[in-house]
Amino acid sequence: MRPMPYFRTLTLGTALATTLALTPLHATQAAGAAAFADPLDTPARVSPRAVRSPVFALAPVDADHIVGVGPRGHILRSADRGKTWTQQPSPVSTDLVAVHFPTPKLGWAVGHDGVVLRSTDGGVSWTRVLDGRGLGKLMVAHYEKALVAGDTSVAKALEDAKRMAAEGPTKPFLSVYFRSANEGWLVGQFNLILHTADGGATWQPWLDRTENPDGYSLHAIRAAGDEVYIVGELGLVLGLDAGARRFKRIKTPYPGTWFGLAAMKGALVAVGLRGAAWASTDAGANWRQLNTATNASINNGMFLPDGRLVLVTQQGRVLTSADLRDIAELPRVPGLASAFDIVTMEPGWLLISGPGGVQRLALPPAPQ
Repeated sequence: MRPMPYFRTLTLGTALATTLALTPLHATQAAGAAAFADPLDTPARVSPRAVRSPVFALAPVDADHIVGVGPRGHILRSADRGKTWTQQPSPVSTDLVAVHFPTPKLGWAVGHDGVVLRSTDGGVSWTRVLDGRGLGKLMVAHYEKALVAGDTSVAKALEDAKRMAAEGPTKPFLSVYFRSANEGWLVGQFNLILHTADGGATWQPWLDRTENPDGYSLHAIRAAGDEVYIVGELGLVLGLDAGARRFKRIKTPYPGTWFGLAAMKGALVAVGLRGAAWASTDAGANWRQLNTATNASINNGMFLPDGRLVLVTQQGRVLTSADLRDIAELPRVPGLASAFDIVTMEPGWLLISGPGGVQRLALPPAPQ
């Protein structure tokens, strides 16, 4: 089972291995039996160190505010474009790996154990609205109703939903995207995908609405203009057919796993293992490999308002391209051992999240 994309597994796995190596086995077992608390029911610990702990994902709220999420339910918020950060209360201590704000008030954060959090005040406070304990039941009920109504095409989806229900809260959501306050998708491990059209009041599983028969994990969902795309394992790229209300497979020449997707109207760049970055400027009909000059996994990327592409790697490198051909490396951020996510809040500056929190990086002017 892969609880999250590989770059996050490596970071937390190393920390866990170190902790266990320093703790006698019998002490670990005894303490675990006596002190276990379900992270879905345990609020995140408030600590001054939270601002220096890992941040897996970032999301702008408005022109000044930004939210970051990370392990053990940590949620950070900045009111000054990322210069300073404060920890916000979180109702869970399970790992949060993605966050998105479709409006300056409404925000969503997702993560391990099938957890889904919602904020209605710009990220100041958060409420748990869904988790893996009820997720399987929700999906089984949906597909059983469809099957009784005569829709035999959902038979496989029903089997998958029953299996997820039996396994309990073991499947993480890995990405979230809302294209309005009302309509959005949550995607995750092994083709886990939910859709809402009423702002999260109700959720509909879309296991049967993805062209993903092998059940590959879905790692990121993004919009390119009015189009919506998903990337995942083993070269999987899906594009939304809005009329059919389905995500259809888009062929790519790369068979490896994608971790992220940079997208804007007219351009897609899928990024992943071993420095892979492939660009398309025709909605995925054709792809061109970018020479990133690195074997490190590329964890994420984005297009800046001026059209430049920026990518961040597992080794903490920051790469940029103005033409989707030539790649340049920006100066290294001191102490940034790995980079997980990237956003921009103001001209001339990038915000990069990593194992030690969020750091700022000066951005050179765009080439003339």
